Amino acid sequence: MIYPLNGQKNLKIILTVALFSLFLSAKEVSSQIKPELIESKIKLDGLLDEFAWGKVEPVSDFTQSELIEGAAPTEKTEVRFLYDEYNLYIGIVCYDSEPDKIVHKELKRDGVLYRTEDNFTMVLDTYHDKRNGYYFAVNANGSQYAGTFQTHEPPNTEWDGIWDVSSRITDFGWTSEIVIPFKTLRFPNTNEQIWGINFRRQIQRKNEELMWRAWRRDDDLLHLSKGGTLHIARPLKQSRQLDLKPYLIGGVEKEQDQNLNDTFKYGLDLRYGVTSNTTLVLTANTDFAQIESDRETINLTRYDISYPEKRDFFLEGSEIFKYSQGMTNLFYSRRIGISPERESIPVLGGAKLTQKTGSYTMGLLTMQTDEKNNYPSANYSVMRIKKDIFEQSYIGFIATSILDTDGHDNQVYGTDVIFKTDTFFGDKNFEIQSYLTGSVTDGSFDDSMAGRIYFNFPNDLVNAYILYHALGPNFNPEMGFIRGKKPGVHQYMARFEYTPRPSSLPFIKKLDFEPFMFNYYTDMSRKLIARTTEFRPFGFITNSDDEFGFNIKNEYDYVEEAFTMFEDVIIPIGGYEWWFYEMDFDSSRSRPIALELKTRWGDFYNGTRNNFDVECTFKSNMHYALSADVKYNNITIGNRK
Repeated sequence: MIYPLNGQKNLKIILTVALFSLFLSAKEVSSQIKPELIESKIKLDGLLDEFAWGKVEPVSDFTQSELIEGAAPTEKTEVRFLYDEYNLYIGIVCYDSEPDKIVHKELKRDGVLYRTEDNFTMVLDTYHDKRNGYYFAVNANGSQYAGTFQTHEPPNTEWDGIWDVSSRITDFGWTSEIVIPFKTLRFPNTNEQIWGINFRRQIQRKNEELMWRAWRRDDDLLHLSKGGTLHIARPLKQSRQLDLKPYLIGGVEKEQDQNLNDTFKYGLDLRYGVTSNTTLVLTANTDFAQIESDRETINLTRYDISYPEKRDFFLEGSEIFKYSQGMTNLFYSRRIGISPERESIPVLGGAKLTQKTGSYTMGLLTMQTDEKNNYPSANYSVMRIKKDIFEQSYIGFIATSILDTDGHDNQVYGTDVIFKTDTFFGDKNFEIQSYLTGSVTDGSFDDSMAGRIYFNFPNDLVNAYILYHALGPNFNPEMGFIRGKKPGVHQYMARFEYTPRPSSLPFIKKLDFEPFMFNYYTDMSRKLIARTTEFRPFGFITNSDDEFGFNIKNEYDYVEEAFTMFEDVIIPIGGYEWWFYEMDFDSSRSRPIALELKTRWGDFYNGTRNNFDVECTFKSNMHYALSADVKYNNITIGNRK
């Protein structure tokens, strides 16, 4: 078993580290990991007591990213890698001088670990394209959190890959063993594998974040271009994994304005890895009964609210089909099988094919829905292609089509490009996004174009962006979602955020100022129809990750058509301008009791609005958690309250 060293051995380690530090001044540390091939079995118990673990040279050259950028860790971390014919094994030893203070209250799968728990996280870029990766996180309880992601983007945690972990708290810290079957991953069919890799450890009570690579504050674990490599010098066995999910449901159901009916439903989902690069998913008589219901939201605007996708069929590989730039999303999968009133529409069947070959990524999807009430049977199809360019960028194409049995059809065609670099002005992050698209509805395509250009500078001290967005008056992506204003607008938006880290304030990690944010909408003749401006004179984040912000906002809205706010309260046609104030406080999620408080007060159209939101979560241990939230709105419009 691997234990911490002491006595004379500690002295040898100190001398070795000192000599090694001198050596680093002349030569860069190797960023390549070569896992050891083993023939023996690894028992997944979190102990790392097999002989094979002891033969492996650990990776231990971590650097602080938080709280002190570039500083040496206060606690040592060792990571070891083994593999056999079928699996990749990762052995982790997180030394801790006060193991009784390890934060470990999460146990459920895909529970939040980042900045709430002591945890270890690893990313794998199996195609080494610096664009797409797998995300694996564990804590001292053996809780698992996993997903797939695109570089710089949050992971899609609905990915359900097969992997396992066992963790233990010891008298010198905590240890963990992870096994990832190769059949869970997709990788090129080559004689050797070179994967991108990076990992991070968080010591929550110290708010210390340790990185193996990419430890600068403008870097991140999700910046795949900044990681090292994992080199397996032999071909790996390719898998053609087959997963079947049959279902059978019997019972009764009652729909609104309908009689009580007996129900008998059956269906099947099939997932097949055609090759290591290609996956086919088929579904018949698709059942979404197990899906969690949407959380109710109070909508005080004239515009639609988007809800998150929760259905497995659409979640897997969703990053391939993603075409969302700011306010426009050309493929919003909730348009399929769910009515605008959020009622289910029967799905007869469908297919999805995804493939990654060289610098190309492709996705094809088609679904057929049945008729229900006033909704005819319809076919929904999507084609998405991306071509990698430069180091982290791509150019893409998308086409969507809806055709129903009433003869109505809608097609959308678009191209997009995203350019990303982390060497702007030497070492800064910079991004350019742009798209151009058009729709055809029942054969008509007049004034139905849309486009956008966006410049983003997302860095630790300064976070700023600027964009221009135009939507033609007849632009109609029926399988998509347009956030905010309806088509027929020009949008101009900019934001500048300044977050210095004052050394003179011992409990403050960073201050948060927003000198300006504005969002302007005009109609096609450049007449102002909406405006939002925001100024944050003060905000801060503590070393413990408590957050506070105070905002001053001004809004203008020109109401072209009178609309109902609630009950019989109507906002008449006309222009409205108002000021209001916001104050937010979020306590650190690592505490037994976490609070989220939000309040706003001030004018609202031709009246006033006072709003108060509070959410409280209590975690006594890893087995029990209790949460509650309350939202309160006090709105006065005219003489109505």
